[in-house]
Order: sequence, then C-alpha cells, then structure tokens
Amino acid sequence: MTDEPAEPQFIDEATKNTRRYKALMITGICLPLMLYPYLGQLFLSYNIDYTDRFFFSRILLWVTAAVMYLYAEKAEMQHPLLWTEKKYDAGFYIISVVVLYVLIYLAGLVSRIPYLLGWHEDNSVMIKSTVTLQRYPLLLVFTCITAGITEEYVFRGYILSRLSLFFKNKHWPVIISALLFASVHLSYKTVHELLFVFLFGLVTGYFYQKYHNLTALMIVHFLTDLIAISLYRGHR
Repeated sequence: MTDEPAEPQFIDEATKNTRRYKALMITGICLPLMLYPYLGQLFLSYNIDYTDRFFFSRILLWVTAAVMYLYAEKAEMQHPLLWTEKKYDAGFYIISVVVLYVLIYLAGLVSRIPYLLGWHEDNSVMIKSTVTLQRYPLLLVFTCITAGITEEYVFRGYILSRLSLFFKNKHWPVIISALLFASVHLSYKTVHELLFVFLFGLVTGYFYQKYHNLTALMIVHFLTDLIAISLYRGHR
C-alpha cells in the first residue's frame, strides 16, 4: 500500500502580503548598513587627498539617505517615517535640546570610564579627522549638518520605527537601533567612541520613541558634533 501524496499547502494572500511586507522592512533596515560601506569602496579612492575623501564621504551619507527615501516610497510604498512627525511649540524644542545635550554630555563622561581605568587606545583616526575639520570650518559645519540630518533620519526616523514593528517590548528596538548606529562608526576603532555612540543612540532613540520628533534630535546632534569637534584635543 502506497502513501497518497500530500496535498499542497496554500498560503492565503493576506499571509503572503504580511510576509512580503516584513521582508521589505528587514531589507530596508539592512540596506543603509550595506549601502554606505559599498559606496565608500566604490567611489572613495585612497589615492585622493584626505580632505577631499572626507568631503565625498559626507556626500555619500546624503546619497544613502536619499536612497532610503526612494526605497520607502517605491518599494515599501509608504512614507519613510512611519511615525508622523509631531509639532511642538518653541519652548519644547529649547528644553528638549538642552536636556538632550546634558544627557549626551553625561553619556560622554560614562564612555570615558575605560580610559580612566587605564584602557588607553590608539585614537589616531579620530585625531586625524578632527584636525582636518578644525582646519576647515566650512567642512566642519557641513559635516555636522550632514550627521545631524542624515543619521537621525536613517537610524531613528527610518530604522527605529521599523524595528518597532517586530517587537512588543519597547526597549529592544531602541537597543538594536543604537547597536546598528554604533556599528557604522567602527572606523573610529576605539571602545570609548563606540560606547559613546551607542549611548548616544539610546538617548536619542528613547526620545524619538516617546515624542516622535526628529527636528529636536537633528538640532542637538548637530550641536553635539560641532561643539565636541571644535573643542576636541584628544589623548595623544
């Protein structure tokens, strides 16, 4: 007696659409993490002047943000920001920027603990980029504006809101987005900087999760970078 062949199992259209949607979300989350390094290898030659290379690397951040916008609009067929941007009065922005800056400053102090405990690292990459930016004020401002807008747009506005679709626990999306944010700063090559970037991602992530406002985050990100780089002297 032979077994009869099993009848094929059909997946209903609603389930297929749900799976396709989740696949698009996951691809979108991974895309900027793959796109920027790939574009960097493709367009940034190590033979060009360091200052020019640094400038073009900032342009690639804008290109990455633009690609994410188009991916959301054309592939996902939805707005890049899943959480509608909430508007507040001027007092909210002033208080938010001040409080966020204080929290980020405290995060910077926490990230220095390994150094204070004797973990001295080679921070030549940070020193080289900082000296370059301090030498060219326009490049410094452009770099800080670029980081403030593109990184908040991609990691908080785009990635964090999509990660929130996969978790019931509100903390995991913030933690994972902060880890991903830190991962694109591996070129700094120091525990101190990576820890700071991770804590920075936590502070800004929780703020965006609660208030759904990128504007305040972009402002404080710009100011944090501008002040930090302007005053940076490094541990030589």
